[in-house]
Amino acid sequence: MITGRLDIPEGRRQTVEQALNQFSNLLNSKSFLINFIHTLENQREFSARAKVYFASLLTVALHGKLEYYTDIMRTLFLELMEQYVVAKNPKLMLRRSETVVERMLSNWMSICLYQYLKDNAGEPLYKLFKAIKHQVEKGPVDAILKKAKYTLNDTGLLGDDVEYTQLTVNVYVQDGGTDSIPVKVLN
Repeated sequence: MITGRLDIPEGRRQTVEQALNQFSNLLNSKSFLINFIHTLENQREFSARAKVYFASLLTVALHGKLEYYTDIMRTLFLELMEQYVVAKNPKLMLRRSETVVERMLSNWMSICLYQYLKDNAGEPLYKLFKAIKHQVEKGPVDAILKKAKYTLNDTGLLGDDVEYTQLTVNVYVQDGGTDSIPVKVLN
């Protein structure tokens, strides 16, 4: 539907396209869209996975109208905040992304931050990731438990102090000829 390429028999094509245009017009009505989202969320069979999927489809459908999308999201988000304040659990908000509006917020932030990440922050973040990965792999890493001597995550920290030495192993690549490649590893 979003790409405009529908596999519909010619006899029904005009009716389906008219219905899709009418549905698109309804999506552009703020009151309809907010009520539609509330109605869907009140359905018991509307699972968390379905909410994520619906929020993603809605994001794609309204991507060209980001101001309208932001207004819808803001309205729904204010309602959600009020619900959490009334329930006296504001700390639980945004913990599990259980609602359509929470997923919409995530998608909206992705859209808004994309250009900045691409142009400015992407390369430094990648370098930071590679540097942390290099530091973690400098010391012993338990291949089975996935725990390491040097890690940022305290739950992934090796409990015992492991003695190790660095070895240089000559590796022969299969179907790569007779030349060996020296690789530094820990015993």
